[in-house]
Amino acid sequence: MKVLLLHPEDTYPPSGHSGPWDLIVDLARAPRATYERWSREAGCQVISLYDFAEEIEDLYRLKRLVSMGMGQVVDGMGIDWWDVLSLMIVPDLHQILLLQRLAKELPRDGELYSTRPQPLASAVQELSGGRLIILNGGIRAKFSTLAHYRDVFSHLDRHQLAQIVQDKLDRHHYLRRRLAFRHRRSDHPVVLLPSAYVNVSRTAVSYAAMLPDQQFLLVCGRAAGRWKHLPPNTAMASLDPYFTPSNRAEVASLQGQWDALKVRLIFLADELRAAESSGVLQQISGRLTWGIAIRDAWIQLLRSENIVACLSADDSNPYTRIPLMLARLRGLPALACHHGALDWAMAVKMQHADFYLAKGEMERDYLVRVCQVAPRRIICGAADPAGTWRPEPPMAEPEKKWLVFFTEPYQAVGWRADEVYRELLPRLSALAQRCELQLAFKLHPFDSVKGHRRLLHRYLPPEQAKQVEIIAGAPSSEVWRRARVAVTVQSTVALECTARGVPVFLCAWLRDARTGYLRQLERFGIGRVLQCADQLEQIPQMLAQVRRVEPAEVWRPLAPQTLRELIAGTYAPPVAEPPLTATSRAGA
Repeated sequence: MKVLLLHPEDTYPPSGHSGPWDLIVDLARAPRATYERWSREAGCQVISLYDFAEEIEDLYRLKRLVSMGMGQVVDGMGIDWWDVLSLMIVPDLHQILLLQRLAKELPRDGELYSTRPQPLASAVQELSGGRLIILNGGIRAKFSTLAHYRDVFSHLDRHQLAQIVQDKLDRHHYLRRRLAFRHRRSDHPVVLLPSAYVNVSRTAVSYAAMLPDQQFLLVCGRAAGRWKHLPPNTAMASLDPYFTPSNRAEVASLQGQWDALKVRLIFLADELRAAESSGVLQQISGRLTWGIAIRDAWIQLLRSENIVACLSADDSNPYTRIPLMLARLRGLPALACHHGALDWAMAVKMQHADFYLAKGEMERDYLVRVCQVAPRRIICGAADPAGTWRPEPPMAEPEKKWLVFFTEPYQAVGWRADEVYRELLPRLSALAQRCELQLAFKLHPFDSVKGHRRLLHRYLPPEQAKQVEIIAGAPSSEVWRRARVAVTVQSTVALECTARGVPVFLCAWLRDARTGYLRQLERFGIGRVLQCADQLEQIPQMLAQVRRVEPAEVWRPLAPQTLRELIAGTYAPPVAEPPLTATSRAGA
């Protein structure tokens, strides 16, 4: 049996090779129409590696794998570095799980062909025992890689390019710390708001605005975390000037602990042995020194500022997880929340916050039922100091002129973005024309205007491409004034659309392969789920059937006094939490 493994950066047919093949496995994801087209061209079945995903069940398997390494690589302060860094390889571990299932379907004596050298192909070989043949190796593979990066960079704006250069070439902030100035120390007690992305900053600052008499300090570990709209009680600073040279003896000691743990992990689980052979576990060693540098910078900041509590709106990223851990180790109140609607990583990671702020019943239900977080540690309460989530005043129907498509970072979860837009753009354009609306693209913070202009001109006629409105940045009041209909996949914006009375449709066939987000949105009546691209044509008929969901079912405002007590460390949770509304409505 001849099996072709298609690298995520390659398309079918691979350069210089047309088969014949008995099976083609795409190590990325694409819409079903793409695989039907490739199957006709190849004369064999084409599937995706992600067809082997088992969604929420995979989260529990990942938690089991991650838990095997806890408590073995711990520094003098009590920080577990496997705890911190393993979250960064969880997507790779998930791919290993999928490869393991794929390998069970392949014959032991089969021939594996990979379009280029890649760790995942090596992992399939080890798991299946087949012979691996590289089709495009050497100089050809290098040219393909260069072409890929050229294409990727051509889609980025200058701010995104600058951030990538900083992250790659100045990982330890050696250069940035020399160009930055330390924040002027406040004489007042301040609450730390760590951030590395703009959405994290936006969420954290919304809680700060609830307590105008309390001082907050937004500290950005990366330039991408900067947020312009700060309330008067919030100052912003960079973490850059607090970086210092690391203790080499400590780094060497922790590296030794990691080497010993890696040997143990390889012995404990086949998945982790495959992760080692494919180079996934090697990422931990490379990131350990980087993580220690981040920890030392936060220690310097905590020594320099009068920090009395920490609120992290992303307790997965090392830039924002480490300060939360340090705060708790110092006995300071440590609070966490998530900048999105839901956080699948809560089902995998250790919890270091004293309390976790859930925006409403839907998120609380997901945390308890799916992520198995203890209910006593969850507090329902969204920040809404300026009426952010309240519907706009009613408008005359003619003023609602946009069909808004809210983009998501498809490549970050394994999708072939070009194939996604090849399928979506003609249908969205036709839908907008049928509804007599203008098509507007509201970009995710990871997306760029430049990149989407290229996609529009690639898959739409020139005149139609020019008419599409592209909007970057946070959703403005104009977006909500003009939005008549919204389409997305599983974005947090589905909640905001629902709260504002904008009908939103969810593209289920493009959902993430492990999170269960779409299932949770559907459970609480958030949006109308579309099962395939052809159903986009039915949206005009579906509009009359969209159920009105009350904002209270999506968001539960947090009382300022509760936030004040949480920050002061005096909050006492009630004896019993109120019942989950979704349980009575949708059952278990």
